[in-house]
Amino acid sequence: MAFANRAAHRLVGGAFPVAEERDVYARVAAGAPVSGVPFPLDTARGPRVLSASGGRFEPAGDAAPVAVLTLDERAEPGSQRDERERLGRELEAILAGVADAVLAQDPDGTLVYVNDAAVRLLGVPSGYADRAALLAADPRDLAARLEVLSEDGRPLPAERLPGRRALAGEDPEPMTLRYRVRATGASRWMRVKAQPVRDATGRVTRAINVVEDITDLKQVEATLRLLADASRSLAGSLDYEETLRHVASLAVPDLADWCMVDVLGERGLERMAVAHADPALAGLAREMEGLVVDASGTEGPAAVARTGRSELHPHVDETHLRRAAVDPRHHELVTQLGVRSSANVPLSVRGEPLGAMTLVITTSGRVLGAEQLGVLEELGRRAAVAIDSAQQYSQRSAIARTLQNSLLPPVLPEITGLDAGAVYRPAGDGTGVGGDFYDLFTVAEDEWIAVIGDVCGKGAEAAAVTALARYTIRSAAVRRRSPGAILRWLNDAMLRQDRDGRFCTIACVHIDTSRPRIRLAAACGGHPPALLRRAGGEVEELGAPGTLLGLVADPAIEDRMTEIGPGDTLLLYTDGVTEARAPEHMLGPEELHAVLGALPGGSAQALADGLVAAALRGSPAPPRDDIAVLALRARG
Repeated sequence: MAFANRAAHRLVGGAFPVAEERDVYARVAAGAPVSGVPFPLDTARGPRVLSASGGRFEPAGDAAPVAVLTLDERAEPGSQRDERERLGRELEAILAGVADAVLAQDPDGTLVYVNDAAVRLLGVPSGYADRAALLAADPRDLAARLEVLSEDGRPLPAERLPGRRALAGEDPEPMTLRYRVRATGASRWMRVKAQPVRDATGRVTRAINVVEDITDLKQVEATLRLLADASRSLAGSLDYEETLRHVASLAVPDLADWCMVDVLGERGLERMAVAHADPALAGLAREMEGLVVDASGTEGPAAVARTGRSELHPHVDETHLRRAAVDPRHHELVTQLGVRSSANVPLSVRGEPLGAMTLVITTSGRVLGAEQLGVLEELGRRAAVAIDSAQQYSQRSAIARTLQNSLLPPVLPEITGLDAGAVYRPAGDGTGVGGDFYDLFTVAEDEWIAVIGDVCGKGAEAAAVTALARYTIRSAAVRRRSPGAILRWLNDAMLRQDRDGRFCTIACVHIDTSRPRIRLAAACGGHPPALLRRAGGEVEELGAPGTLLGLVADPAIEDRMTEIGPGDTLLLYTDGVTEARAPEHMLGPEELHAVLGALPGGSAQALADGLVAAALRGSPAPPRDDIAVLALRARG
């Protein structure tokens, strides 16, 4: 044993004293314990080296990241100079094979030693093909070729580099940084450790840098972080167009300078979203949106969407651009982008193609490779699931809206002497079909029926009961004028249908406009009574609650009558109004009357809107139940 530094000393649990005489190491190598700690010889295999100076091994300090162990046979008698030369050759052989880059700098920054790993990590990417070329390089030229960045991506001043600080006499902490080759845009992550080397007087004679390439580790971290952020971002919205914008922005600028999302549709492969790293190119991005690509294309997004196989073009040439372009204008646009590298990954779910995602490198000068393609493919899989979910949500929403609209009058009719208004607010996100409905229709020249109801439950079954109720009431009103008789007819129809215990509550009002004062007759089947807001602001109820419809054969339902004059308003509502802020707050009858009476006078629509706004006031969440209001105001 010729030498051990502090790292080697710690590695074997204190068996190798630092910088002791050779016979101490010889005893350890022979199996004799030092300081009472036994040391098996085979645990010292494969040591790594930190530093040496002038052919002489020197302790590297406690911060040394590698252990230095030199095992040798007893040297033959000879001069001290021969011994130094032999040890120097051994050290050179060891340093040359170390996996981490090792560099020694003179006080002026000139490199005086580099190993092969340093050439691979720093030399070759910068244009220095071997150790001799890297050692001969002017430090200023090397600095000009490499842009050094801090861990957060900001330019790092040279004086903050660990090697410079070591030359200044400091014992710097290890630093994580990255460099970018200005000519190619290629970048690497490094963990740099530096240690000053001092002479007998304490003067710093050089700095030893050990540089560990941690690019792979950082790429794994960045990939996991990107995919985690992507999952959170994509889970945040079910809006189709917003999801597409999220997908386009996920890879920019971390993985690419531009990202374009194409979705299969009736016209072909349509470019639905574009994201870019340079805000100055927003106009160009807008021109790219809406582009329709022929789905039968043999290259680019069309081929990827059709085959489900990704395409990688590390170096894009003019031939590829012309083949991928849809038309001359498209070719002009991609030429303006200055595409240098690109990748296309499929968007598919359950084996069904949805489209393709195109990622492009332009101004950053990076090159997309196989590693980046793997990340992009995983990103594409997650994006496809989000797009599929958003599409299904959008389709369900459209179906729900269509079905709900079919259960409500498209427009309110014009009634002589009456002003009509209505509000319908679905609960939650509006993707389900609610059970609330209203209707207003004529049964004779001067006679009208106003109806509002609430069916138990939601969804298709509730919609079926709503349709039954609405159209049964219309049929019954042709033969009956009494609201109570109409509701009893509906009750019988629901019992005959045997709707698995589903029931509904309905308020029905017969309106006779043939008289100077409009006559009203109201009946309720388990529903809150109608409200009358008189012209002076007083509020009263019209109708008795009655029995739920669809449960018993002989419900208790009765007609109540009144008249309204100019400025009086009839309001029919569902319990979504009183329960809009439940469970924190419920609108009781007295408070509801006070709210309605305090609203400013105006049109029937203004009163309906005002009542709903008052019911929802102070609640940021959507209503917990559907809300329906129908208002009729006497003009006079």
